[in-house]
Amino acid sequence: MEGEIVYLFMYDAGVSFTDEQLAGLLKNQEDFSKYEYTKPNPEEISTFNVPTIFNLKDETLTIGDVQHKFKVQTALYRFGGISIRIRHQVTDANYSQIVKFTFDKQISAFIQTVLAKSRKKVEGALSKIAKFDIGQMSETYRFYYIDGEKQQILGKYKKAIVGLMIDEPDAETLDDAYVDSLISKGFSYDNKNVFFAGWESAVLIDKEYAHEHELLIAEISNLQLLEMRIYHERLTKQIEASSKYLELFPKSGPGRYIRDSKVRELNKSLGTLYDSTRSIINNANDMVFGTGEWYLSRIYATFVSAFKLDEWKENIENDLDAIGKEREFVADLIKFDYDVLLEYIIILLIVIEIIVEVFYLLRV
Repeated sequence: MEGEIVYLFMYDAGVSFTDEQLAGLLKNQEDFSKYEYTKPNPEEISTFNVPTIFNLKDETLTIGDVQHKFKVQTALYRFGGISIRIRHQVTDANYSQIVKFTFDKQISAFIQTVLAKSRKKVEGALSKIAKFDIGQMSETYRFYYIDGEKQQILGKYKKAIVGLMIDEPDAETLDDAYVDSLISKGFSYDNKNVFFAGWESAVLIDKEYAHEHELLIAEISNLQLLEMRIYHERLTKQIEASSKYLELFPKSGPGRYIRDSKVRELNKSLGTLYDSTRSIINNANDMVFGTGEWYLSRIYATFVSAFKLDEWKENIENDLDAIGKEREFVADLIKFDYDVLLEYIIILLIVIEIIVEVFYLLRV
């Protein structure tokens, strides 16, 4: 069995970048012309809004007398997504070797070491162009390319393929009906290849060694999921904090006006969070807005289904709707307080005018 295993590690920088900032940021920038990513299709729709990809230093792992080469890349997206790709081509491998490169602790430790080194290099370069804050949330994923024909590979390794998709090293224990149900969700371009997208990994079986498009869709889908998770958590925390603050807000009395500045700060922070979330999510979604090709669109649809991206998008929209309602409530609160305060000022001025008039009459 021959092919490639790609270990994907994805993060969010919390800021957006421009093409000008990313161009030449690191050495060995990938040339996309050979992949035809940016050439228009017959409908004049650009195939991909591609990231900027750099080839980092290759790494070598020695196991026994055998040296295993790993190609390392980073993909930087304008909306702030960062991906570290650690790629290993396998030759003359059997299923047990594939399992070893997936679950072996020594190999996993090596991958983590390479990841840490790569992140340090990438983050060091990014720190020169922008202030960013990579949070605790991240996504990990694996992409398997297997060189072969669909029927031949599935006939021999059907359970193994499903095991890779769901992170199960002992695939032979899987229920046959369950295996068949997942295999039935595969998508083929022709009768010789097939693509599977699972929660833990994706598997492409094809005789043609050309899987950069599929890998990119897998990466983008994972980054979209990551963005949804991050901003759903941020919005939920903000909604809870705002609701709690407003519950404690004085309904009347001088304390209401003393804390008026904090209400204005709350209104501003809600607006900033709403706008930034809308912008980032829209930019992340737009990465696949114009795939423009039915095969790639179908592959993306398999990830949408596997990751439940539509449900995540609905959650984000509900969160934004709740934030919008809180903004309206806070704005109305500020306006009401302003109107009441204005009335008090007018009344005070009238009282002062009466006092002055009475004082004047008494003196006369």
